[in-house]
Amino acid sequence: MEMNHRLQSLTPFIFWFMLLSASLFAQPKLSFHLGGGFYSPTLGMLDPDSNNVIPSLSAFSKNMLIDWGFKYQFYPNARIGYARSNSYHSGKVGDSGFLRIISYRMLTFETFYYPRKRMELNFMLAPMYNKGTVKLTAESSSGDWDTLLGSYGNSSVKLSTPGEMTKRWFGLASMIGFRYYIFSWLAVDGKAGFIQNSYSEKKWKLEKEKIDGPTMNIKKLPVFNIHLVLGW
Repeated sequence: MEMNHRLQSLTPFIFWFMLLSASLFAQPKLSFHLGGGFYSPTLGMLDPDSNNVIPSLSAFSKNMLIDWGFKYQFYPNARIGYARSNSYHSGKVGDSGFLRIISYRMLTFETFYYPRKRMELNFMLAPMYNKGTVKLTAESSSGDWDTLLGSYGNSSVKLSTPGEMTKRWFGLASMIGFRYYIFSWLAVDGKAGFIQNSYSEKKWKLEKEKIDGPTMNIKKLPVFNIHLVLGW
């Protein structure tokens, strides 16, 4: 009787221990990643080496990407998700604050397998819908806009201040990766591959007007990413 009573009292603890163990060691269905990347674009007229209107550009602003995204495992060896890699460049054009953002936005499809315990090899294919943004911010930046737009071959553009010029284009990313699981819910993931862009300097938009933007050679770019992955 005493033994049965002890077993009954331990049953809830055994149940919760097994449930906790399953949650700790089961493969997470949903994951979030944060990290960085490296690539080497030819920025053309967004590079101060080619356009003296543009503020000085550091290696970080030119070659580094800030990455984040999430994925859902919908099949035993397949994930779908959304990822974004951003490149930033800030400074001054005349008296105005300058900010350039190139945002590579991906709908990711990934397959994977485990060659050994804690190790994963994966392959990712991702259609992209990217966006470029150039902003000038100041109390009176119309003269600085004239200077910047003139460097891209535009003559007369009417606008209020401050303003923002934008451009969207399609692309495709393909990458192979290696992931190491520190715990089942924490991993380090490295990827290498290419991003391809259909970018053209034509038809940027500035306050509903179509203008010519900067030339950039970003048609096919090698890229390397490293991420910290959290799953639950």
